[in-house]
Amino acid sequence: MNGNGSGRGAGVRASSGRDRVSRLSRFGLRVFGLLLDLPMLLVGLLLSPWLLHLVFIQGRSFGSIFERLGWWSISLPVRERIWIHAASVGEVRAAIPLIDALRRNRPGAEFVVSTMTTGARDLARHSIADVQVRLLPFDFSFFMHALLLQLRPDLLVLVELELWPNLLLACRSRSVPVVVVNGRISRSGAKKLSLLGPLTKWMMKVPAQVCARGEQDAERFLALGASAEKIRITGELKHDALEGPSPLSRREQHDHSIGFGQNEFRWVAGCTHPGEEELVLKAHRSLLDAKPASQLLLAPRHVERAASLLQLSRRLGFEAVLQSTSGGDCSSVVIIDRIGELDGAYRISDAAFVGGSLVPHGGHNLLEPVAAGCATCHGPFIDNFTDLAQILEDADAIEGLANADQLGPLLDRWVADQELRRRSRQKGMVVVGQLGGAADRCAGHLAQILKYC
Repeated sequence: MNGNGSGRGAGVRASSGRDRVSRLSRFGLRVFGLLLDLPMLLVGLLLSPWLLHLVFIQGRSFGSIFERLGWWSISLPVRERIWIHAASVGEVRAAIPLIDALRRNRPGAEFVVSTMTTGARDLARHSIADVQVRLLPFDFSFFMHALLLQLRPDLLVLVELELWPNLLLACRSRSVPVVVVNGRISRSGAKKLSLLGPLTKWMMKVPAQVCARGEQDAERFLALGASAEKIRITGELKHDALEGPSPLSRREQHDHSIGFGQNEFRWVAGCTHPGEEELVLKAHRSLLDAKPASQLLLAPRHVERAASLLQLSRRLGFEAVLQSTSGGDCSSVVIIDRIGELDGAYRISDAAFVGGSLVPHGGHNLLEPVAAGCATCHGPFIDNFTDLAQILEDADAIEGLANADQLGPLLDRWVADQELRRRSRQKGMVVVGQLGGAADRCAGHLAQILKYC
């Protein structure tokens, strides 16, 4: 296989791939897919009230109905086509350095990106040049087979863990190799997957390779049924997308433009979940008692919650605004209500709290605020990032909180001691410099898989 084939060549590749699965095996896989459609339909019916609530009450976009049904209106491949599925915003950010590395490794290859959420789709279209971006169809056998008949990829790359049974069945029946990159499984995720028993074990056997983030993730893949010889530990892709702190002049220019006082304290609460914002605002209230001009940039995990958080902040007595409507504001609380703004918020702030960690959601990216130059802390629930948290805490580059009551006093210490923040920032930069290279390692493994397609 190479990246310079014609449309006819792509058809030859697809035909030869199908020949590797016998007609009887393909028939059996299609029957299995139809059997899976029944529980999938039941699950869909049970979840439909929740989905309708998300779309019509919370305002989340459903996206194109045609794409959700497997009609992508996409041309047949004329060169090597690599399909990358990145479900949400975090996975898209992880995919960006991987695509860059693959372009160096596989010049001439074509990339198609699929997402589950419309926010991730919009970010991919904005951030990745020269790719076609679509929404993944519902996981029913007919939709997935119809999609693969149009798409005909040489390889499917699943970012983190997106094991949809009918998608895997369709790829298996057409001999499309599947690889998991940035593979991660949380403790709670492993428990849920184990409940599916034989289905999980079968799904874990499908990928030709699993590039896990770390040792703990690799062990969980192995325990759930992945073959040991297929597992590689390649590191965290998101580390390769990180940039160091912005020049101080950037913050000075920003603060001057909105009238924010020089040497005043600003902190971010990033990727927060319901139940955390009240705790964060309580800590901010305590901070204002000591330093009244301080500012909190509050970034909920789901931006559609921004309006309700604005109401909450004002109800608790804070001067609060939405970032999108403030036009630059030095209010006490600014609610970030646009996707893609969190990294910029970190870069103009002194400190950060990483959400999803004071409530049991497993935490979020700890290294992003560290790399941006923030003194950083997290709560006790960091199951999704235990390996990284251990590295950062061993280097004294991040603070772990046992409970929400410790957040206010930590902010007070950071405000009172600039040297403490400076040391934390320096130690964080050392760790950031030591991590990285996952994209090139993953690209090398993918090239080996493509060589034998």
